[in-house]
Amino acid sequence: MNKKLLGLGIFASLLIASCSSDEPQDNPGQIQSNDYKVTTDSGELSKAINLNDAGVISVLSITKSKNRQSAGDDTPQVSNIALEQIASVDAPVLNGQAMRADHVDISGDYAYVSYNKEGETYLGGIDIIDISDKFNPIVVSRMTTAAADVNGIFFKNNSIYFTGAYDDGLAGGNHSMIGHVKTANGEFTSDFTTKNEIAGHTGVDILAYNDSFLALTGNNGILGSYKFNSGTDDFETLKETEFSDLRSAAYSNGKLAVLSGDNGLIFLNSDFGVEKSIAISGLTAESKRTISFYGDNVMVSEGPNGVGIYNPTTGNMISRLPIQLLPDAVVSSDDKVTNAVALADGFIFMANGGAGLGVSKLDANNVLLEEGLAELNGSSNYVKAVGDYIFVASGTGGMRILKMSRSEVETTTFLNCSEFGEYKGNSNLNVNSNEKAAYSGALTLKHLNVGGEFSFCGSLNVEKSVNFNSFSESNISGAFAVGEYGKNENLSINSKSVLRIEGSLVVYGDLNLNSGATLEFISENSSIHVYGRVSKGSGVTIKGNYKDTSNKL
Repeated sequence: MNKKLLGLGIFASLLIASCSSDEPQDNPGQIQSNDYKVTTDSGELSKAINLNDAGVISVLSITKSKNRQSAGDDTPQVSNIALEQIASVDAPVLNGQAMRADHVDISGDYAYVSYNKEGETYLGGIDIIDISDKFNPIVVSRMTTAAADVNGIFFKNNSIYFTGAYDDGLAGGNHSMIGHVKTANGEFTSDFTTKNEIAGHTGVDILAYNDSFLALTGNNGILGSYKFNSGTDDFETLKETEFSDLRSAAYSNGKLAVLSGDNGLIFLNSDFGVEKSIAISGLTAESKRTISFYGDNVMVSEGPNGVGIYNPTTGNMISRLPIQLLPDAVVSSDDKVTNAVALADGFIFMANGGAGLGVSKLDANNVLLEEGLAELNGSSNYVKAVGDYIFVASGTGGMRILKMSRSEVETTTFLNCSEFGEYKGNSNLNVNSNEKAAYSGALTLKHLNVGGEFSFCGSLNVEKSVNFNSFSESNISGAFAVGEYGKNENLSINSKSVLRIEGSLVVYGDLNLNSGATLEFISENSSIHVYGRVSKGSGVTIKGNYKDTSNKL
């Protein structure tokens, strides 16, 4: 019997477990603590952090582009969103085989990422990533194992809980498992403890549930609630109920929902009794699907049908978000499949496989306002949002760490922000020498060229180049990010021009301060970080109290 590949050929296996492994274990039939190998070697782990593609991410508006024949450089952006890719984390490689990122949780300054391997081989891993410094994420600890896939993870009370499938060396049977390990300051501080032989072929999801936790197993599986007793290093089974073909679960404000490939979206009471079920199409066998609460409603990833949003009281679908592409995009129908869905700051993020990362926004009445597509290389096979962070699993490209850019200035006397309106033009903003322009909000552009007077309040991201031409004057209050790492997309402040910053300035390329240019920081909480080089001409003025986090000025 072989493990099956999930997600129509693009996502890691979660539902059907293998009965053979490339490496037989010392203790067939059970996972032992010595099956988990941990490294904290900073030199080795630093190689996992990849800055390629770090920088500002354009979110191309499909809604505004439907009447265009092609997506040119001036394609407008989705309104009121500003995203940056902080870094990506390369997946572990074990026995010469690369794993795939499949799940993530975030708590405080740390992100916890799980990994598995598609196909016949069992491989798994867990990373602990310090994200306290957005400019310098660090993989602090990494666990790898050749005994099991790790398919789901969550963090609570200084402990990591995980689930997956293990190799017992036998055909058939139950391969599902749950596990626990204690952590402190980004390091594993206890042995890994595993509960084996849970009903079902493989663990597919795990999540906190009141004072316990829930684990779901796939075919012929169960929904179970458990507690871990640190005094005995053992799991207490509180309740297990059989369900057919479970895929995902979500719990919010006392409401529990699970997704079944056979029975659709199911709402349960505290005894796991069914209160309501909603038929869902598009739940292809052996495929990854997730659900997430959207207020009191539930979002369901439905494969080729995109995302459905359902009301648990009426059972009605209140909105449908199909998989959208730009006018000139060509994607195989097999690769257009929504595997996961997440919510961040009112925006819905859809992991649409080869069709990329979709972004949608609904109004208060659940009417679609806008749809877009994030410009990320590669497929988007899983997405999870926690706070300002959005994690996207991209094929064999590991886990991308995205961050919502937000204004770091709550109140200001620097600019009259309340008088500034929203920018509604295309992605190339040009302010001529005889013009004045002032805007506010969250805005992403392709290019910014200022020859006159420009003011902005909020979060301003520019993916490509920014030029403040000679004798121009610009004032920005909030968060300002420019360029892409290693792409020669730079910020240039030219002769006799002035740029005033209240808040944060991040330059992913080079900062060019040409002769006679002025860079002024307003307020002592202002900061600058430059990934590339800083060049200064003669007569350059840099003034104000500020933090130079890259030590480049």
